[in-house]
Amino acid sequence: MSGSRLTFRGITCSVFARLRKKATQNGIPIARPAGEAVKDGVRIQWKYDPDTELLEVECVKTPFWIDATRVNRRLSLEIQATLGSEHNA
Repeated sequence: MSGSRLTFRGITCSVFARLRKKATQNGIPIARPAGEAVKDGVRIQWKYDPDTELLEVECVKTPFWIDATRVNRRLSLEIQATLGSEHNA
């Protein structure tokens, strides 16, 4: 992954499970710790390492009507909200 990759630290297995559930509810099934998914022309790649609690996410392709910066911003907000709710629990 290159370019607009987002990196998140402190992603425990339980946080990753919650992120997977959110993604699935939004039509993006995440079956593995690393992979790629496409929805509505938006292609996202991710790589999760449970040993280092590191998650890398990147929007690698978008249709003409939305840019990757906007998608990455939304991804970042969702991941940070999930991470924050885990720390406040």
